Amino acid sequence: MGDKPPQKWLLNIQPDAKRVFDTLSSSEKRVIFRHLEELLYADDPYNLSFVEMLKAKKFERLRKFRAGDYRVFFSVEQLEVLHLKHIYVGTFFVFAIRNRKDAY
Repeated sequence: MGDKPPQKWLLNIQPDAKRVFDTLSSSEKRVIFRHLEELLYADDPYNLSFVEMLKAKKFERLRKFRAGDYRVFFSVEQLEVLHLKHIYVGTFFVFAIRNRKDAY
């Protein structure tokens, strides 16, 4: 009864990002997951206060957020998706998770 409604965005974590995520400590995973959860329920994930734009023109659709010592790089595709009987407003792609000293 107290269940949260399904998130608005379908999460798609690319294999390289998943590999890095799997190596993180549980506390690092929690920090990243808290931000991801907020993004997945947002009407427009690009407009949340902790989301930053990348400066290079070739990355104009890519965004990032900081989670502890890590940077998470993502983009969204706003195209309705039906998955497991739920309609999402689009797909949220996580492309990379990098330690901030190696992120750029």
